[in-house]
Amino acid sequence: MSYDRRDLLKLMGAASLLPGASLALGRAPTDRRLIIIFQRGAQDGLQALVPHSDPLYYRYRPGIAIPKPGTANGALDLDGRFGLHPALTEFHKLWQAGDLAPIPAIASRYRERSHFDGQNLIENGSGTPFGANDGFLNRALQGFDDADARLGMAFGYTVPLALRGEAGVRSWSPSTFPEADGDFLMRLADSYRDDPVFAQAIEEGIAPMEGMADLSQREKRQAVRAQTMAPAAQAAADALSTADGPRIALIESNGWDTHNAITGRLDRLFADLDQAMGILRTGMADVWDDTLIITMSEFGRTARENGSAGTDHGTGGVSFVAGGAVEGGKIHGGWPGLGEGALYEDRDVAPVNSLESLLKAALGPHMGLPMTYLDMIVLPDSDAIGPMKGLLG
Repeated sequence: MSYDRRDLLKLMGAASLLPGASLALGRAPTDRRLIIIFQRGAQDGLQALVPHSDPLYYRYRPGIAIPKPGTANGALDLDGRFGLHPALTEFHKLWQAGDLAPIPAIASRYRERSHFDGQNLIENGSGTPFGANDGFLNRALQGFDDADARLGMAFGYTVPLALRGEAGVRSWSPSTFPEADGDFLMRLADSYRDDPVFAQAIEEGIAPMEGMADLSQREKRQAVRAQTMAPAAQAAADALSTADGPRIALIESNGWDTHNAITGRLDRLFADLDQAMGILRTGMADVWDDTLIITMSEFGRTARENGSAGTDHGTGGVSFVAGGAVEGGKIHGGWPGLGEGALYEDRDVAPVNSLESLLKAALGPHMGLPMTYLDMIVLPDSDAIGPMKGLLG
């Protein structure tokens, strides 16, 4: 038997009246905060969280590998095995304070390599790229007692699929727009696909980009140079720090599709991400102990560099979890290594850690939503995946 959201809420409400019942929906507004930073384009996890103790990393990436700690432009050591990209200095401070938990080799249930399908699957939460028209975060918001409190907020150029649905959400966008890249236009088309006025115009804007790889790369480089997360991070810190503000937010970051010239591009992207994290840490100081910040991407990238000083679409990636609510200062989850037989399809970091498990820990134990609701409504057909253990402080 399957239930829609209303049926399940009624059932759970009735269950809460039974003697000894402890199942109850999270109350809103809650003091807990959750911020998700979505790195669209597939972040290279091995450049973010560098396995500097493994010689295979340097063998696979002779031209792009981050040098060992203690050398020029070297990784920022964490535990003797892993280090951070040298631009992630604020992340390193959080690690030293016990407020950062890196999770390597992480992936959603998606096992193909399409940006749009991978993003859709994560955002709709159904386990398939087109399994739902609303977003998993919006369904999570509907699970709070006051689903009309507009506890969700989007920080980007559109309200992303993850936050679209029946629950009202707030939104913020910067006053200036970067050069539009293909990823942005595709998501815009999805938002307005049923609008007779805008749909055709948007499709006409996308059509010239299809099959034009060189132009696409130029546009991506322009977008990376033009964008900065700092205004969005400051707006998010201001909004989520208020007593009556939103409690769940999604900040978008574009440009992570690094097929070529990876070193300079990631230097800029990681510096931007690092600045944003520093802004969030400073701006949310008063509520930091109740805050969880998650970075995620649609998938990882190949273990080996390609012929263009970049990497291609992969599987296992890296998420960082920050905040006063995390059990930080250590690497969480398993690490399959890079050895013979360890790579997924002999090319990618094997996905041994579950993004859905991470999200369940954030929305369940942290934000207070019942696991039954998460299993059946927020991330349907995921009851075999439990919340990540040991993540919360």
